[in-house]
Amino acid sequence: LMSANRLKPEDIDKLGDALIALTHELWVLRDRQKVLERLLADAGVLSPDAVQGFQPDDSLNAELSAEREALINNVLRALSA
Repeated sequence: LMSANRLKPEDIDKLGDALIALTHELWVLRDRQKVLERLLADAGVLSPDAVQGFQPDDSLNAELSAEREALINNVLRALSA
């Protein structure tokens, strides 16, 4: 496993691949989220600021936490492959 303090030259390609994959996934999600928010607002289903002001309950917080951990683990797995 690669240490943050000891990035070896052979790890640079893996790090670059992980960053590109993560950036691509982030953009896909951001793009889809913005489109969905716009469609819902245009249809009168959601106010334009509803997402920004939303406070998740404990159940959703737990779900989001699990998904965040899975994402982090996938990135770390790519770095240590």
